[in-house]
Amino acid sequence: MLTTAARIDKSKRKKRKIPSSSNYTSKNNNNAVAPHPQASSSRNSNNDRDRYDDSSNDSNDDDIDDEDMKLTTSNKDDEDGKPHALAPPSMKRLKKPKQHSPNKLKQIHNEEMAAFRRKMGIRISNDNKLEMTAGKACLDVISSFAEWKCPSWWDDDNDAPKKKKKEKFDNKQQHVDKMKSSNKSSFQRIHQTILTNIESGKWLEPTPIQMQTIPCLTERRDVLGCAPTGSGKSGAFILPAIMLAKCDEMIYHGRRHGQKERSSTSKIVGGKKMKEKSDERKSSNDKEEEEEDDDDVILSGQIRTILLAPSRELASQLCREVNRLSTNMFGKYLCVELTKANAGLAIVNQLGGKRGLDCLIATPLRLVECLERGMKLTGVRLIVLDEADRLLDTSDGGGEKKRKWKKVEEDDDDDDKTGEDVDDEKKLKTTGEQRQKTSQSRTFLQQIDTILFNIPASATRALFSATLGPTVRHLSESILRSPIDITTGVHGGTGGNAAAGGASEHIQQELKFVGREEGKLLEIRQLVQGGITPPVLIFLQSKERAQELYGELLYDGMRVDVIHAGRSPAERELSVQKFRRGDTWVLICTDLVARGVDFKAVNLVINYDLPTDGVSYVHRIGRTGRAGREGRAITFFTEADFDNLRTIANVMRLSGCDVPEWMLTMKKQKARKRGDKSTAPPKRGDIDTTPRDDRKMKKRRK
Repeated sequence: MLTTAARIDKSKRKKRKIPSSSNYTSKNNNNAVAPHPQASSSRNSNNDRDRYDDSSNDSNDDDIDDEDMKLTTSNKDDEDGKPHALAPPSMKRLKKPKQHSPNKLKQIHNEEMAAFRRKMGIRISNDNKLEMTAGKACLDVISSFAEWKCPSWWDDDNDAPKKKKKEKFDNKQQHVDKMKSSNKSSFQRIHQTILTNIESGKWLEPTPIQMQTIPCLTERRDVLGCAPTGSGKSGAFILPAIMLAKCDEMIYHGRRHGQKERSSTSKIVGGKKMKEKSDERKSSNDKEEEEEDDDDVILSGQIRTILLAPSRELASQLCREVNRLSTNMFGKYLCVELTKANAGLAIVNQLGGKRGLDCLIATPLRLVECLERGMKLTGVRLIVLDEADRLLDTSDGGGEKKRKWKKVEEDDDDDDKTGEDVDDEKKLKTTGEQRQKTSQSRTFLQQIDTILFNIPASATRALFSATLGPTVRHLSESILRSPIDITTGVHGGTGGNAAAGGASEHIQQELKFVGREEGKLLEIRQLVQGGITPPVLIFLQSKERAQELYGELLYDGMRVDVIHAGRSPAERELSVQKFRRGDTWVLICTDLVARGVDFKAVNLVINYDLPTDGVSYVHRIGRTGRAGREGRAITFFTEADFDNLRTIANVMRLSGCDVPEWMLTMKKQKARKRGDKSTAPPKRGDIDTTPRDDRKMKKRRK
């Protein structure tokens, strides 16, 4: 039993203070001033004697903690004569940071990427999520264009520089700049040029569809992209198209420079490789010129990327954007829109000259006509279908304007004809029947099948649209190979309605009942009197009605123009240019410009005629509210539009707009055929404010 005094002394010893870290001397600090060894030893001995005087009679001294009994310095000196210092207890108790295994780090990275996708509204398919979990797919998202990394297949070591003649520099600084630029990889040079062009266009950050699509296409993965109108789908495939087209041929195919040439300039004689005598006589400069000529032969006539659009207007817009984003590209970036003027060069495979063509933008019908006459697409690396749901449509295409071939008339008197004449007539009949089955009479889907049949199997394929329904997704399974399925938008796929996901959240949508057809024109005039902010787009269901409305508004003194399929390509292009410059305030149009065409800052879209389906409605109103701007869309409907009103009301409700309940409870529309959900537009009267008596008088005079 310990006495009371012994227990008190023991508790005091346990509660004594630990010396501060300032009394400790660093082991590696040679500049620190150490106390004299004798003084320290004597001080330690006195402290030890005083410490244990009170506990001399204590039999349980072993209970004292070892850590509390440690001395601040040791009595043993180092070889230099300085005392050896121990580390403070507080430093010993610090835990080392835990090091995770590679699998754990990969799991953390995948969770961070998934959280960022949820924040930005990016959704990928379940199959892609499994690939990402297994580490088989590169699905990392970029939050800025500067994070665009070099793909895994891009090996700059294959881009061995060729020997060139010594260049003369005016000063040393030019030589230093040249060496710095040569040290950069080809990917970095292309990337830096693209970043400069993006910043010049006030395009600072990528949109959600671009964050996920750009890395996937750069990794040469097939992509199925669905995003709302005005969300930057064009930039999502234009930037990777520029990168893939400017990639060196040897890097893209994983070969090194000179492999093909070495095998062709050597021969085996007696089991040994011997150089030909003609090669020995040639100088090094001649060999370099031959290698350059061989590269030109390989690239001559090649088309590296193809962008397909359903209309000329959209194709022209894509061509302008590609040329803008590829400005000041080293080695020149050549982009051409396939037209009637250059179709002859395309047929003989001379587009782009010796170095080939980096990007070709075309409509399916024009491209199919060139393919049937000898055009080659053996060097394609990337093909993109913009507005894929329209290009994969099975009910429409170039068959609207079928050529009318004259029938061959047979004479009753065949006695004067020889056998050769009869055979020639039969040949003419068969050729005439074959011409009826040309590309002119094919649907969009048949034209796309022909194009995909002529491109190499290694080409990357991508489909983009704001409205990808179940039919288009089913058709994409036969076109794409294990694609990355990307969907963005607040209302993407809401309620299983593909059209609702394509509507932008920045558009204020309205429905207005105008009674009969005469009320539509009165409503437009009331809007003009109340004040509207141009530019304004007005959509109608046919070119005849568009021309009639143009005549009415023109006499009202408005700056108005019209664009439809009945006008020539030159007139249509001029109308678009005037509208972009601001010379035209109100542009009357049909569904010709409802898809993909980007008019800057359109404030108001008026649906003069109610669309027959939700997809057309979404693409019409998608001309406003683009790139984060606010827009407004007004849709007129009459008593004759009640059959199609419920469809439009459902799309508006699913996209976040308030719709009266009685519109949602109307009877469903009746389809024309089994499996065809589209209905024919109702028959509408002429847009004419002439009194009925005057119109009757005109008919009588005719």
